[in-house]
Amino acid sequence: MKIHQIRNNLKNMTGMMIVMVLCMGSSLTIGIIVGIFYTSDLTHSTMIAMTFSLIVGYLAGKPINLLAIGEGMAGGIMGGMMGAMLGDMLPLGNYTAMLIYMDILFIVSILFIVTMMNTELKKDKENLTFKPRTYPWIITTIISAILIFAFSNMEADTIESHQDQKDQHEHHH
Repeated sequence: MKIHQIRNNLKNMTGMMIVMVLCMGSSLTIGIIVGIFYTSDLTHSTMIAMTFSLIVGYLAGKPINLLAIGEGMAGGIMGGMMGAMLGDMLPLGNYTAMLIYMDILFIVSILFIVTMMNTELKKDKENLTFKPRTYPWIITTIISAILIFAFSNMEADTIESHQDQKDQHEHHH
């Protein structure tokens, strides 16, 4: 999103809310992915997810103000930590369902942000709106959703086949 182009029209609370929702949603999602990837290694998955979330929080809050940077980084740390824990604790067959659910939740959150931004911008000026329905935005959203669904299915198949091989190996001994 090109928040930096309209940052002067967003009030402090609106800007902080946008940054918080964006950082919390992205850090939860990346935390779950990292937690699944580093199953039973909660230390590394948490550190990776929190580091990524700090960076996202800083970058998302920087165009708004210092308070938004703090809000984004704190929300990102919290979301990264919770996502890593959830990814580590998920049962083997539920990876795909949780990733799809988080994908849907993230898209709904982004739509909420766009609606909130348009509402706030209409209060200030009638002719200024934020329209993310441009061709690149739609293509990026579709490609991102396809990639996440494809990789989550591939990851679930890989983990399940690895578990099946481990079970077969234990039966032979």
